[in-house]
Amino acid sequence: MFWGPDSRPESIDKNVMRDVSVNSVLLVDDDPTIREILSEQLGEAGFKAEQAEDGIDGLVKLRDKLPKVIISDLQMPRMAGIGFLSVVRRWFPSVPVIVFLGSIRSELPAGIKPDRCFEKSARQIGELLQAVQDQETPDRACLPQVISTPVRTRSGGAGYFVLTCTDCLRLFQVMSTAEDRRVERTAVCVHCEARMPYLIESSAPA
Repeated sequence: MFWGPDSRPESIDKNVMRDVSVNSVLLVDDDPTIREILSEQLGEAGFKAEQAEDGIDGLVKLRDKLPKVIISDLQMPRMAGIGFLSVVRRWFPSVPVIVFLGSIRSELPAGIKPDRCFEKSARQIGELLQAVQDQETPDRACLPQVISTPVRTRSGGAGYFVLTCTDCLRLFQVMSTAEDRRVERTAVCVHCEARMPYLIESSAPA
């Protein structure tokens, strides 16, 4: 997915106290059939499903609003569920996460452990819907407030800088120019297209 210069979404704004939709569910899965089936079931249960085809698309959806619950698969292209959940747990720890996957893993990293976990099966949908109902809507006051500051970096001497995206937490390269040493710049992440300010610190002695 690509955006023109006037329509590209901004990065996740951690400073904004956004409202949480009490009946919205973010559904992240690369299988369109699974998304459609769950969206229909969620709709019949009184929820509105927002669909995302993978973790990167899920992060883009989170730039607009926060859902009551996130339902995510783990095996997806571009950004798998584990990477997506690590970002969600970092920026939005109070948003409940339910994992819906092909086979239950015996153990997941502690930092991204979901609130509930279900195996993909028609027999599990009823319990999944009940789990969505049971999750408490996140309180806006519980959402983190982070002061955005430019990322500081130094030239690597190879004609480019390596930055870590503050949204998807992935590394990407930015070409270096002489002007970069004098002004603050804004880079666009090649993975999730988040806009990220950065400031070059010259390694030369003053």
